[in-house]
Amino acid sequence: MFSIAHSAENPAGGIPTQAARFASRTDWCILWSMRYPLLLSPLSIGRFQAPNRIVMPPMVIWKAGLDGLVTDDHVKHYAHSAGPGVCIVEATAVSPEGRLAATQLGVWSDNHTEGLSRLAAVIKRSGALAGIQIHHAGGKTTAQKNGGLPIWVPSRLGGAGQQVKELDQSEIERIIADFGAAARRCAAAGFDLIELHGAHGYLGSQFLAPSTNHRTDRWGGSIENRSRFVAECVRAAQHAVAAALHKPIVSVRLGVADAGRPPLDAAEGVAAAEIVCRAGAQLLHVSHAGSMPGDGSGQPWSATLQLAGQTRRRVNVPLIGVGGISSPAEAEKALQEPLADMIAVGRALLADPAWAAKTIAGKEQDIYRCIDCKPRCFHFKQPHKCPARRAAAASGS
Repeated sequence: MFSIAHSAENPAGGIPTQAARFASRTDWCILWSMRYPLLLSPLSIGRFQAPNRIVMPPMVIWKAGLDGLVTDDHVKHYAHSAGPGVCIVEATAVSPEGRLAATQLGVWSDNHTEGLSRLAAVIKRSGALAGIQIHHAGGKTTAQKNGGLPIWVPSRLGGAGQQVKELDQSEIERIIADFGAAARRCAAAGFDLIELHGAHGYLGSQFLAPSTNHRTDRWGGSIENRSRFVAECVRAAQHAVAAALHKPIVSVRLGVADAGRPPLDAAEGVAAAEIVCRAGAQLLHVSHAGSMPGDGSGQPWSATLQLAGQTRRRVNVPLIGVGGISSPAEAEKALQEPLADMIAVGRALLADPAWAAKTIAGKEQDIYRCIDCKPRCFHFKQPHKCPARRAAAASGS
């Protein structure tokens, strides 16, 4: 039998508050040790210990103002998502021109620290490790979204608009410094984990993918050079938090494959993972770099989870896997394979914020299930239309 981690935020080692609504401690311990022995077991990451292996990944809710400050809507959102062992706050811009939207959270100013500390506190109150993702959109933004500022990219490709500018050496160094400064602010805000975004077509993966990086200098060409930007951001973050009173874990969400032309294949992507780990990443969150070469059709696992399994065999840090997991049984099986050390549960947690708490309590039959709405999830634009949330509201949950 194992127990939940003791910490300043959780001195009694008790189950998260929301989970306590669903079961007694005795029932919970029995379920922990027998039903999902890996999913509900603790995991050491650096100097921290996550109480279980469920991760709430960063998912934007677009509730910040033009100043990028935290609002009460953010606090309410994260307060309702108790139960995961790690909860990662949504993509938060390290510089104004790197915003993905005008309503994205920011961490480019010391003025952001106080609000972000509210999010760290409300997450840790539930017993979870509090994480935050720091982000630069690169070429995946527009002048309307970033306030008319320049749009910076590794390589200016054909058809680029007038405001798109290829980064020079000094500008690359400035953005790397921005990641370091953002990490310092996140540490000051009390976060346990800082995740650098190097996936999904944003600036880190624009450097990594050969389809968007045509440079011939030290930032392009070989996989070592294309990985350099993310690796240097990791080093900057580690340097920035080295003397912090509350020194957080530095993690990377890394896109290890991309279907662009030319593609980033998994062999190169896994090599990039090894490079960023050598640079100081203490945790990896494996995904794609913009688009997947395949969707995993006909396979037992999604393409991104298969990538996680390939990467895990080559790195010596804990790894988060993600991709279509909607039930506790699926998550446990993925850990048993093993494809990953932790499992990110995204849309399923949006559909039912009590997903993790109900799993801990052995009440998974009461989970309101995500049905994978097509063509896209309602949560991001029209959360009131989510079928699972509507069902929960109708039942009075």
